[in-house]
Amino acid sequence: MGYEVRGGPGSIRYSITELERTGSMLGSAKEHLIEAAGLLARAPDFPAVTMAHGNAGLRRQTTDVENGIREATSLCYLRAAESGILALKVVTARARYEQAEAEAQRLVTRSRVDRLPLTLLWDLLGNKGRPRTQTTEDLLNELPGFMGVPLGFLRGKEHGGLFQTPYPDRLYRWLTDLLRDQNLVDLSPIEVLGRGRDQTVDIDGSVESLVRLQKLAEKEPPGSLLVTRVERPEGPVYVLTLPGTQSDPSLGAKSRVCRPDGTDSGQELGNPWDGLGLVEGMGNESRNLIPSIEDALRQSGARNGDRVVVSGYSQGGIHATNIVNDDHLNTLFSFSLLSTFGSPTGRIPVPKDTQALHLEDRNDLVPGTDGSPNPDERNRLTVVFDGPDETKELGNDGFGEAHKLENYEAHAKELRSATDPGVVESMGLLGALFGSSGRGRVRSFQLARRPRSAVKLPGRDRKQDRLKEIAPPH
Repeated sequence: MGYEVRGGPGSIRYSITELERTGSMLGSAKEHLIEAAGLLARAPDFPAVTMAHGNAGLRRQTTDVENGIREATSLCYLRAAESGILALKVVTARARYEQAEAEAQRLVTRSRVDRLPLTLLWDLLGNKGRPRTQTTEDLLNELPGFMGVPLGFLRGKEHGGLFQTPYPDRLYRWLTDLLRDQNLVDLSPIEVLGRGRDQTVDIDGSVESLVRLQKLAEKEPPGSLLVTRVERPEGPVYVLTLPGTQSDPSLGAKSRVCRPDGTDSGQELGNPWDGLGLVEGMGNESRNLIPSIEDALRQSGARNGDRVVVSGYSQGGIHATNIVNDDHLNTLFSFSLLSTFGSPTGRIPVPKDTQALHLEDRNDLVPGTDGSPNPDERNRLTVVFDGPDETKELGNDGFGEAHKLENYEAHAKELRSATDPGVVESMGLLGALFGSSGRGRVRSFQLARRPRSAVKLPGRDRKQDRLKEIAPPH
């Protein structure tokens, strides 16, 4: 198998950022040196009367001090000039580096797009009837071109269009607004209706532990999420685990979970992880989910400032990334780590103080459905695996074997012996959060989306009917 690592401390984007930081530091050093030279230049001279009355030794020492001040002033100006020149060179190098990288990326993208039909055919033949991640991204970005020559300008600049943002980014938001305006979707509030059974699991500070929690979340009743509390000497750590897409309704007919106020038993409650949940995550930044996330964490005992790890598989990874990026939740909790498995998260930013670990399989089309690779940032590490283990029978239903959670569980085991600096850093953060071994208390919470409000037709105006009987129309 094998894998490729993008982002983290070894990324090109990080190198560009470091050049920018170095240029800024050199510029700041220049300003400080000029300020120091000015202060030295304004140093007062010793009065001539004092010099005349002093002995030879005192006059010599005084002269040496004055000469030293002048030399230090000249040296500060000299070093300020050198710092300014170095800052200019670093800034110029950074700009050229970035331009070269952008041009190289543009040429690579153009080359891929030119042979996209052949690549798609190759994927369908070699990937069991499904496009790979990169092919899916290119197909979505090239949609305007497929629709006709006049619409090609709608593509992002990287794909030869006029827009800074990729086309899928604008497409998902536009579709969400359109469906909502036409009353075709109802992105109503999501609420916590109750708690399921508690469990105890082993947490050993590895990615495999997070995958095991994902598997537990998939086995819970539809519409559930998990909150795991791990006790640590420096305070508790919470793991919020969100499952993938689910097709079943949130509550069955025999469910004993309390229903939201204002709803009756005849109304089917929506599952927050169904197809509408994809619209919520991709086009609405999971806004309706945020209050229930805070509620579930509070019910689990989380307090302001507590450390929280957020993990999600497939659709759950979209919501997980939106959660750590939410301004309100960020003021309440410390999101130490984000982990996603087979999720399209390239369009969603991640705060600088959150370390993100994204696991993807290059044969999995789902991570490519946002049309954007994950940014190569210092705090975002994407590990792209070369495909499923061919010796395992994972099943080719749904989005295929590459998207199976069991496939990502096998990939997580590959990271045990990783030597890449970014992977080692992420593993070290997990180990620091949970320790080498520990016990976690897992709580399951049942969530549901409020049903669409019934439209009440206006009743008949009895008074108007009576007036018509008294004075019928001519």
